[in-house]
Amino acid sequence: MSWIKRLFGWKTTEERELDRLRKKCEKLQKKGFDAQRNGNLRLAGEYYQEAQQIEDKIIELTTNATVGTNEPG
Repeated sequence: MSWIKRLFGWKTTEERELDRLRKKCEKLQKKGFDAQRNGNLRLAGEYYQEAQQIEDKIIELTTNATVGTNEPG
């Protein structure tokens, strides 16, 4: 059944949330890269730190999702 959902592009709310967080993280990393190239290391550090927090949240959500699917039932 899940292959049908992937075929039509239907996503669960968790998958949409992960996609949103990944896009936000990518944007922050790009902003950090641009700030670093412009010589503003303080701003670059802030962007990278925020991106790291989002990456940690993504990892937490993905590990929780995979742990929940492997339970016997």
